[in-house]
Amino acid sequence: MGNGFLSGKYTPSDKFQGDDVRRVITRFSPENMEANQPLLDLVHRYADRKGCTAAQISLAWVLKGGDFIVPIPGMRSESRITENLGAADIKLTDEEYAALTAALDKIEIHGDRDGKDIAKLGTVPDNVDR
Repeated sequence: MGNGFLSGKYTPSDKFQGDDVRRVITRFSPENMEANQPLLDLVHRYADRKGCTAAQISLAWVLKGGDFIVPIPGMRSESRITENLGAADIKLTDEEYAALTAALDKIEIHGDRDGKDIAKLGTVPDNVDR
């Protein structure tokens, strides 16, 4: 979730190189990753309580937001697909959802979350001379 951000898979000491888009996403700068640790701590606390992964609790929270919401999680590997499908089995009570949402609302997120950083990489031309 979030390019692996919410899983806590990456640390401020990780270096992103080559074609890894995280190298330009400011959310993955060491200082922003440290500043965003309260978000990861919160997500992991809820995941631990529910006996699931951080990605699953994140998806469960999104799914609880309404029937009109359709999350599109990553599917780069069979294990990610299985993990993501498991989020449908994680049920947040109305109270849990409200408490998690209230806690999330109090956390300031540092770094880009809307693609502006990725846009700095440029675009692929519509037509390529052959």
